[in-house]
Amino acid sequence: MKKFFLFAAAAIAAMTVNAKDLDLAAVGTQIGDWSLGDQATLNSSKSDESKGKYVYDIAGGETANDTYIKSEVGFVFQTKNTSKKEGAFSIYPGKCFEYGGKNGILVIKGTAAGASIKLYVAAKGEKSNADFKDPEGVYPKNAAAVSTDLVLPAKQKGAEGADAEGYTWKTLEYKSMGGDVQIKEFLGGYRISKIEVSGNQAVENVEAEVKSVKTFENGQLVIIKNGVKYNALGAQL
Repeated sequence: MKKFFLFAAAAIAAMTVNAKDLDLAAVGTQIGDWSLGDQATLNSSKSDESKGKYVYDIAGGETANDTYIKSEVGFVFQTKNTSKKEGAFSIYPGKCFEYGGKNGILVIKGTAAGASIKLYVAAKGEKSNADFKDPEGVYPKNAAAVSTDLVLPAKQKGAEGADAEGYTWKTLEYKSMGGDVQIKEFLGGYRISKIEVSGNQAVENVEAEVKSVKTFENGQLVIIKNGVKYNALGAQL
């Protein structure tokens, strides 16, 4: 018996979601690229637009202020304070984001279990180190630290390994347990310029239309589907 094939049928295909990263030298290069959050107001006395420095205060309360790049909503820079806090965070478009004090939370949404997360970070100021080790063991959430040294040295010009401004940049690595990861700093605030999430791949099933090739053999229309030939009526040849 001849087989008939319905050419409008759909097949199941696999789609891979690529690993992602956030490089603040490449995105968020204009202050207008950022969503600042409902609790944030510009501190004009501490900001310097000519130098690409935008400093923000946050109102006090129980609601966290979420700041993120509008095109990169999966990376959220979260700040929260019970009372008004001046200089809660700063944005240097095309350079870095800076938490103005302790307890800043970085949220990385939708990670896959086992994904590697790397943060390129430096302590904010000269008075204090930055420390990502939670004495109570609550943070990080949905992740585990791979790096054993979670302390960033305070800013100091001329220090070994420091850049021209005195910032000593380090890479901190974590392993995701899946879902939204939260990473918190507990001491003096810090700068962050890049986030890499590798191995963050998910596979899902999607419908893909089956394609066919039409040709002529001996003056007759022939349709080739998956290496099988059919005539114009759909009968297998």
